[in-house]
Amino acid sequence: MNLKQKIYRMCGKSRLYLKRSSPTILCCVAAVGVVGTAVAAVKVTPKAMKLLEDATDEKGTDLSRTEIVLTVAHLYIPAAAIGAGTIFCIFGANALNKQHQARLMSAYALLRNYHKEYRDKLIELHGEEADAEIRNAMIREHCNFHPLDSDVPDGKVIFYDEISGESIMRYEREVIDAEYHFNRNFTMRGYAFLNEFYEFLGLPMTEYGGTVGWSMSSGIMWVDFEHRLIDNDDGGTACYSIDMVFPPEVLEEWEC
Repeated sequence: MNLKQKIYRMCGKSRLYLKRSSPTILCCVAAVGVVGTAVAAVKVTPKAMKLLEDATDEKGTDLSRTEIVLTVAHLYIPAAAIGAGTIFCIFGANALNKQHQARLMSAYALLRNYHKEYRDKLIELHGEEADAEIRNAMIREHCNFHPLDSDVPDGKVIFYDEISGESIMRYEREVIDAEYHFNRNFTMRGYAFLNEFYEFLGLPMTEYGGTVGWSMSSGIMWVDFEHRLIDNDDGGTACYSIDMVFPPEVLEEWEC
């Protein structure tokens, strides 16, 4: 690789880094701008007070508001310019963050549609049993069959969430209670995010869980959950999969 190619490659990487990091960079610049605005304003204030005092002495009476502004406005131009730049950076970072979130939501929707089409075709070609066996095998591989709190009393079982890949040990009535309270919020409000279910269940909330969920505008009046028993091949602790009959979808702002 010659020098020209190295420079071209370095420039390409720099552009990509700046594009990805632009919201963070704008936020940092805005933070500096807030401090800079305050410093610039404080720095010229003594001089402004002196000018106002001299102008008042020269006039012999108190200055009007217009006269005060005209007397000291030129001193605060740098502070105003820094403040305007700070505001621009804040709005710019917010706009870029919204674009980033929109791209993430579009990518999630595309991936979800592809996954649904793949499962539909798999069921069409090999039947629902093959689909269930593949899902069961994935759960056996990822489910935590030996949790740290293994000294829990008898009656608790392991529940596994396929979307987040997290597993917890709970009484079944605790899971049913979480599903009920989630659906109560859903029916009262008309929509609910996936993270709300995770919160009731005690699972860690996720970034995508704050953008996907269920809405009555799509025709769903109640979010149904199923608990499917997955036997462990090696004879260990059995695991229940928490299946959502209606998969969560990206919630648009107007749906909420």
